[in-house]
Amino acid sequence: MYVSEATEHVELINQTLLQLEDNPTNRSYLDQVFRSAHTIKGMASTMSYNDTSELCKNIENIFDEIRKGEKHLTHDLSSALFVCIDLLQQMIMDEELKVDLTPYLEKLQSPEEEIKNMPFQKNSKKISSSTIRVKMSDLDSIVDLVGELLTSKMQLQQTIKNKNHNELKQVSTQIERLITDLQYQAMKIRLVPINQIYDRCNRTVRDISQKLQKNIDLNMDSSGIEIDRSILDAMVDPLLHILRNCVDHGIESSEDRIRLGKSETGNISITVSRKGENILITIEDDGKGIDVNRVKEKAVDNGIITQEEADKISEQDAMQLIGAPGLSTAKEVTDISGRGVGMDVVISQIEEVNGTVKITSEKDIGTKIVLSLPLNLSIIRGLLVIISGERFAIPLSSIISTLKIKNEEVDVVHGTEFINFEDSIIPLIRLNDLLEIQKTRYSENKELTVIVIENNNKKYGFLVDGFERNQEIVIKKLDGNESSDLFSNATILPDGDVALVIDPSALIN
Repeated sequence: MYVSEATEHVELINQTLLQLEDNPTNRSYLDQVFRSAHTIKGMASTMSYNDTSELCKNIENIFDEIRKGEKHLTHDLSSALFVCIDLLQQMIMDEELKVDLTPYLEKLQSPEEEIKNMPFQKNSKKISSSTIRVKMSDLDSIVDLVGELLTSKMQLQQTIKNKNHNELKQVSTQIERLITDLQYQAMKIRLVPINQIYDRCNRTVRDISQKLQKNIDLNMDSSGIEIDRSILDAMVDPLLHILRNCVDHGIESSEDRIRLGKSETGNISITVSRKGENILITIEDDGKGIDVNRVKEKAVDNGIITQEEADKISEQDAMQLIGAPGLSTAKEVTDISGRGVGMDVVISQIEEVNGTVKITSEKDIGTKIVLSLPLNLSIIRGLLVIISGERFAIPLSSIISTLKIKNEEVDVVHGTEFINFEDSIIPLIRLNDLLEIQKTRYSENKELTVIVIENNNKKYGFLVDGFERNQEIVIKKLDGNESSDLFSNATILPDGDVALVIDPSALIN
């Protein structure tokens, strides 16, 4: 409870301090930071966390002096406060963290001076919250539904005893409705507003732009959209990494922007929208864009593609090479980005939660990155397919189309089978071969069934023996002993059979 409540107050201090930088005389902001620091100090004292209490007391004193007009919130003082707030966050998360507060307290008193031997605290522990704040009305709805379900269960038992089949159908329909409503409410309580991570985005852009002496405006709009908590946790690091890249490599210096006829201040925007069962997060900057020729050159140097392939590849395909491991187009290594651990990590983290990443860019105009993520991970719509007599499920969000083709429509080039689909060439993947399932009579049909998948902006054809239907699938996570590189989830079908859930990106990789 201490960690949960204290962390909320730290986030509030962070958010309010960012607002104070734009409006340093706003009394309500000053009062809010003072109250939050005072609250954490009291909680830490109760828990006997004396260092945490001492740090809060000093932060509290600074804001008391600002309220009295004895101090002014300068840029240097803001930066010193942010350093101490970051330390405070780490001390709250890790009770075993031992810190010498002296240099931090000196920095608060003399923010414009360079303090020698001031340690930089790295995150000693990464703790994700195991709790979500839920509206009482949502909990009340679930309790009411469970009560109704219990009543319907007793009605069902009584009806079965009386063997009244018409009444049995009625009760069955009622139970089906209640279970659907219960499922909806249960999913709803896992949803959290996506804009709760915006403070971290603001801090990231603020700190890096000031370090690089760039003027950058960050505009964020989420339209109040909510997302599953586990997906939100998974997307925070990729989003922050993209923002760091935008500030470090995307946005030019003020001098370069003026020379190019742009405004002195760079712009980054984050917009969130909903498309079907997915959330689209669009990060866009008006910087120098991505040099496609440099991407090709680095890809050839790193052995990712040959020079011959580089000469033939389209600009859009070349752009996707940015997701290749170890490929960085940064001309120099910085402590912000550019060590070759970049978009490949972002893409793999997004794909782990069944999401996709699309990159588009125009030289000297800017770059746009779109993250597409499912609303939740617990229940998805999937297509049941048959591969050599076995049933598997493929997430519907990955599927573009299903086709019936004849054997003679399959062409082979350099040992790879492909078909023509909507004026483009699509490589075929025979799933029974890939999954090493022995062929049966299902695989000997003259007419072939192809499931067209889009992965990382490329289309692929999964060759299967047939498909049954699309339906809602309740995801069951496989434990460490059962899961593999290709499968980490399964589902239980209505007839009681278990079907493995195919991860298209894992199969393609």
